[in-house]
Amino acid sequence: MPIRADHRLPAGRRLRLAATAAALLPVLALAAGCGGGGGNPGPVVASGAVGTAKLTSALLTSSDVPHVQVLPAGAKQQLLGNAQKADVAACQPIVDQWSSQPKHPRQVYTGAMVTDTTDVTGKDKGAKAISLTVIASYKPGVATAVMNELAAAVAACHSYGVVRGGVTSHFTVRAATAPAGLGDQQVAYVIGDTSKGAAGEVLVTVVRAGDTTAAYETVRADHKPAQLRGTIPVKQVAKLRDAAKDA
Repeated sequence: MPIRADHRLPAGRRLRLAATAAALLPVLALAAGCGGGGGNPGPVVASGAVGTAKLTSALLTSSDVPHVQVLPAGAKQQLLGNAQKADVAACQPIVDQWSSQPKHPRQVYTGAMVTDTTDVTGKDKGAKAISLTVIASYKPGVATAVMNELAAAVAACHSYGVVRGGVTSHFTVRAATAPAGLGDQQVAYVIGDTSKGAAGEVLVTVVRAGDTTAAYETVRADHKPAQLRGTIPVKQVAKLRDAAKDA
């Protein structure tokens, strides 16, 4: 999954961030199934939905939150995977969250790799948290349905399988606690590739702000349990609300 460098960062730091992100991409993409491209969202943006230009400008930048570097994705196909079907129907909303062809189509989406170095010290450089981030807009009311169905799936789904290239991959799901007040709704869970053990676990956090969502797949560089710093989605939600004001 190539990512476009943020040229406001020093060249050396851009290269280091890109290299770290590239090394973690197999883990970050496990829920999305990235690598095969992806379909486009609806070709026409519905009235009331945040449009392409406004959503793109609302994406978090490296200057928005201290100790955070943002590398925007070079193409939408780098963010979401192809359509997949879970072998357990109750788990399908979890699969759809990182699919380019979900039950509830996005009107517009964009995203980035977000690296948080807040907890990094000289002795614990592995504390760096890296998130694959997707922000999206929906037709009025649809984002609420997405979140309600996702919350129900996290409560009911504990494991599932999907077929990719003729091979079945198996995943576990367990609920996680998202800080209150991130947005209008928030859902968090940990998804794990059973073939990779602890190194294959990703924290997923999805936040709704009106008819938009911000979704994060987060890992630590050392594969210890990851946390998404609340400041990141809070700032992203504020920017999404601003973008929606004139939609």
